[in-house]
Amino acid sequence: MKVAHFVRKNGQLQASFILNQILNHVDFEPFIVCRFNDKSGGFAKFSNESIKKLELYKEKKINLDLKYLFKISNNDIKKIIRFINDNNITINHFHYGSDAFIYSEVIKNAKQPSVVSFYGYDCSTYPDNFFGYGKWCLNNYVFKYADRILAMSPDMKNDLIKIGCPENKIIIHYHGSDTSKFNFKRNYYNKEKLTILILCSLVQKKGHIFLLKSVKKLLDNNIHNFNLRIVGTGELEKDLKQFVNKMNLNNYVSFVGAVGYDSKEMHNEYENADIFVHPSVVAPNGAKEGIPGTIVEAMSSGLPVISTYHAGIPYIIDNEKTGFLVKEHDVNDLAEKIKNLIENNDLRAKIGSAGQKFAIENLDLKLKEKELEKIYLDLIEEKNNGK
Repeated sequence: MKVAHFVRKNGQLQASFILNQILNHVDFEPFIVCRFNDKSGGFAKFSNESIKKLELYKEKKINLDLKYLFKISNNDIKKIIRFINDNNITINHFHYGSDAFIYSEVIKNAKQPSVVSFYGYDCSTYPDNFFGYGKWCLNNYVFKYADRILAMSPDMKNDLIKIGCPENKIIIHYHGSDTSKFNFKRNYYNKEKLTILILCSLVQKKGHIFLLKSVKKLLDNNIHNFNLRIVGTGELEKDLKQFVNKMNLNNYVSFVGAVGYDSKEMHNEYENADIFVHPSVVAPNGAKEGIPGTIVEAMSSGLPVISTYHAGIPYIIDNEKTGFLVKEHDVNDLAEKIKNLIENNDLRAKIGSAGQKFAIENLDLKLKEKELEKIYLDLIEEKNNGK
């Protein structure tokens, strides 16, 4: 069995949640189709060059990203159809609903069944792009022709239904995380100063300002025995640093910058931390998360995690059992949850150990990859039977 994975740009092959799905197949041989040459998109290293790829951008003299306005050319469509037929591809998997639009003629005309994975912004902000043009594209080209739509959580399924996706096409499937990479033996002991970690892109939906306000609340309540490490880069970096200066938080907040996925630096951050906080919020433009991968990684490492009732997060964290959840923008509650973990190493051990057990047993990539391939097989059988 063979599966062709479609991405819009080669930078998306550096996104661990896409790359891991491609590299960890069990019974399917992966192939890759990529349209644009744009290295932005993630921090993982694409190391398996043995995977056969169709890189359309290598044949382009002009490489404009027109994903919101146009689909790929008829010439590209022919090349893709030839590629998947020549390589005996049995199923096509498109990553991001917004990017599946540019390949919609392939979805429509290919003989193989098609699966489209949604990840967050593609069903939260993309539908409203260009005064609803994104929603029109999804309904008329993606939902109409794709055989199955993969939603990361029940919350995402509801979002997809609201923008017009037929419910009978949606399957809830979380792609998982490679928990074995982060499964550390952790000691939960009292320290003079604890380390709080947030590791993610510096964008609004990650909730950094929300967290920094809670840090200020802790300091106002005479709790000083901690340091917050902000790992990542992004468009909000300048604003966040200005906020830290304005609130006089410089002695308690460190900006680390980006670290590579599965790098020694990344592992050190998880190993040296004591508490992990990822307070996701709906951004002003409506952008939402799917299920943040670093939450699963932190749980896998045994860190006690604090997050929010946001998108798919409540489906992987059982409040007060495998982690803590607070309402979005509830500064007082977030500060209180952090305070409780700072002051109680037994609580850190209890929540961290329970979260680690849950992540390893329920959210592991290898388990989820088998579930994904079962979706493939069911769809192939359905297609072969003419349903």
